[in-house]
Amino acid sequence: MHWFRKARYAVALSVILLTGGGFATQVGAHSTRYVVTVYLLLAGMFVLTVSIAYAEQSMSEWLS
Repeated sequence: MHWFRKARYAVALSVILLTGGGFATQVGAHSTRYVVTVYLLLAGMFVLTVSIAYAEQSMSEWLS
């Protein structure tokens, strides 16, 4: 995997984590259901990004 692809995944994961941290400062302004929904969506995006990065790395190693 090229360095720019690794950097792209690192930036995406950093943005997801920063969004979660920023949202944590506003938790009191929202209902519990809303907070849980947002964090489940962020967790899903995190898992999906990691899965795509792993699959891309595995596929390129398998093809070479």
